Amino acid sequence: MKILILGAGKMGSFFTDVLSFDHECAVYEIDPRRMRFLYNTQRFTTVEEIEAFRPNLVINCVTLKYTLQVFDQLIPHLPEDCILSDISSVKTGFREYYEKTGRHYCSTHPMFGPTFANLGALSSENAIVINEGDYLGRVFFLDLYRRLGLNVHEYSFDEHDDL
Repeated sequence: MKILILGAGKMGSFFTDVLSFDHECAVYEIDPRRMRFLYNTQRFTTVEEIEAFRPNLVINCVTLKYTLQVFDQLIPHLPEDCILSDISSVKTGFREYYEKTGRHYCSTHPMFGPTFANLGALSSENAIVINEGDYLGRVFFLDLYRRLGLNVHEYSFDEHDDL
């Protein structure tokens, strides 16, 4: 699968590290210095590179307050069948946003940060997969999180924000 990861911060770098040996990965980051330690992945700084890559899945790892703004900027440059996904901790407005785009989507919330979690032993950490949206996207993240040893929970958008 071709996976585009948006943002090369802590979570973007984590997903790149976890996925880059089993998938063809690329990272889009506006600050190229943040990508200097990424391994086995393509590094993009322009939308033209994204268009040429043609990802099957986009994992948006930018800061929550910029998540939807970055999607707005990049959606015109993505294939129609590309699955959009986010890892945001707050889901208010996401279902409506995704439905408005008319795109396939999957929303998750890994409830740990690479700074504080022991990435070698994630069995005490949790992740939520929103049970709405694209079936294949949900299966992808359920499988990934379970392979990492996370405790995985499935909730709706509303149930997630009520927690």
